[in-house]
Amino acid sequence: MSESAISGAMSTRERRKAETAQGLKDAARRLTIEHGLTGFTIEELCEEVGVSRRTFFNYFASKENAVIGVPVDLDESGAAERFAAAGARGLPHLVDDLIALHLDRWSFGGITAAEVAQLIRAFEREPRLIGHMLQVAGEGERGDIELVERREGLAPGDLRAAAAVQLVGAIMRTSVEQYFKHHDDGGRPTDDLPTIVHRRLEAVRRLF
Repeated sequence: MSESAISGAMSTRERRKAETAQGLKDAARRLTIEHGLTGFTIEELCEEVGVSRRTFFNYFASKENAVIGVPVDLDESGAAERFAAAGARGLPHLVDDLIALHLDRWSFGGITAAEVAQLIRAFEREPRLIGHMLQVAGEGERGDIELVERREGLAPGDLRAAAAVQLVGAIMRTSVEQYFKHHDDGGRPTDDLPTIVHRRLEAVRRLF
């Protein structure tokens, strides 16, 4: 098989994988909105999408994670590996590199405005999902802190790693909120996410 044929086959597999994951998320959110989390089983969810229970657990660890959209591999984009592979560049570059890490992840699995609306409805039906989402976000933050400590050669618990990760997390959260809130008459975001993120980053820099 030629290199181009292999590349095309890989693209097809990746597309199918993405479609399956999206189908599971959409069905999990719809069923949660309609019946609540306890109102359907994983088997019923799988039947909706046309996959096996085993396939479900290749994508998501629980119904809650499927609703929120947290895959078994929290960073399927490989962004964390690229961040680590860049090696220590020194603390002055850390915030820029963390911003790039988050935007790399977003380009792979960013959420759409329609999904945000769907999630809000699911949260209204099942408020405990908010707590679960915060728990997952906390785990992700701790993972990024450890990633920074390893890459920069910092001792575990070094507050500079935590401060950088938490600062960038705040910039990303508020930027994503703005991205979905501000649209033109055609329903398109008035600015792309990287533009919003870097505008906020420059505002932070002007404070110091």
